[in-house]
Amino acid sequence: MSLPIMGIKTAHMPFSHIEQQAQSWKDNVLGAICFCEPLSDNNIAEVAEFPTIQLHAPILDGADFSSEIWLSKPVLPQCKSLRSGLHSAIQYRFNDELLFGVICVPELNSLQSATESAYNQIFALMEEQDYPYIYRFWNYMADINGVDNGLERYRQFNVGRKDAFSACDAKIANQLPAACALGLADGPLTIAFLLGRQRPVAIENPRQINAYEYPEEYGPRTPSFSRATLLHSDQDALLFISGTASIVGHVTQHPLDVLAQTRETLVNLEAVIAEANRMIGKSKFNLHDIYFRVYIRHVADLSLVRDEMQRYIGGTIRAVFVQADICRQDLLLEIEATAGHTLALSSTS
Repeated sequence: MSLPIMGIKTAHMPFSHIEQQAQSWKDNVLGAICFCEPLSDNNIAEVAEFPTIQLHAPILDGADFSSEIWLSKPVLPQCKSLRSGLHSAIQYRFNDELLFGVICVPELNSLQSATESAYNQIFALMEEQDYPYIYRFWNYMADINGVDNGLERYRQFNVGRKDAFSACDAKIANQLPAACALGLADGPLTIAFLLGRQRPVAIENPRQINAYEYPEEYGPRTPSFSRATLLHSDQDALLFISGTASIVGHVTQHPLDVLAQTRETLVNLEAVIAEANRMIGKSKFNLHDIYFRVYIRHVADLSLVRDEMQRYIGGTIRAVFVQADICRQDLLLEIEATAGHTLALSSTS
């Protein structure tokens, strides 16, 4: 299943199906975010001809949507074919509009220093290749709720990320892209990102305090993201919704009730979508026409979360459900989403 958007389209499939695609299809792939089981070296080498993060976490349901692949979709004759590159530890691919990259950084000293290093490399690539806008970050790390040197690891991540942003000039430092940050059982800090040349709009949730304005009780540095990133033209729009959870204001709601957390999370998603629609002045987005990635802390909660989403949304839900740890220990699930329609290329093509 694919969704056409802004000169690109997204495809979803099991990880094992990627290697079965024709070479002409692979030649148009910007990059991929894949949840999968460990594979042989031969399989990994074949898939890794384009930027790919392979995240080893239990897929609880929706395996057909477990890999999200971003494909280039040229719509103007002057648009060049995809090009690939390496920058420090980053593997990336790009066209005239977009750059998709992946980076894995081992924790030689701390998660904080690994995070700062990764983001410094990404920001240097932005300058080098002249892709001035950040649309989306996907961040994954081991033991996100663990404590090292007296500080929770997610808070270490926030310090490293904020320090990297703060070290940049204002055109990068002031950006607030959509993002998620999840905990896996093991592995290095792994980040995928999407950059572009069209200025995005940061969307916030009126039900929540902006994450970058959280009080000090959530750590020495505030998170550097918005609730969603919106790209739009007169014709259509694309929306990246950040990892969304059961938070109102800045406080976790229903700490021990996964059903209530699921409902609260869906209300928050609707609030973000409504705000994006308000910015556009049209009802472009809704919960029925969207791709979800659902992270669940406890495997036993799968049926409760899935059934409540089905009851609340109705119809066919395009989603993968993955076991992962959430950034707060009292959060039982997090949902991120992507929605988009045909969007004309900007004048930078």
